[in-house]
Amino acid sequence: MPGFEHGLNRAIHGIFTGFITSLLLKFLSAIGLFDIDLLTILTIILAIVSALSLILKMKYWSTGYILGFVMGYLMMAPAFRIDGLTYIVLLFALYIMIRRIIKQIY
Repeated sequence: MPGFEHGLNRAIHGIFTGFITSLLLKFLSAIGLFDIDLLTILTIILAIVSALSLILKMKYWSTGYILGFVMGYLMMAPAFRIDGLTYIVLLFALYIMIRRIIKQIY
């Protein structure tokens, strides 16, 4: 089962992928291929769907994987602008991790 390092890699890869996608969309908007309002709406919808998909999959992740995922995002947060939706995903990940630890204790 994937552990800490896999979760860390997934978080870092996810942040870089989002950053590159953002740059590409801004470029396409700047040269007139996309309307900025439509682009904003599509980006918000995509972010919400992506976050919900991620949250629904977290219950199947190992505790080490979740810990690596959270640590990866926290390490990258100062370098990139992390939005509120990402913090909701991180809080949910921490909730699952804490719940598993409590379940193992009791």
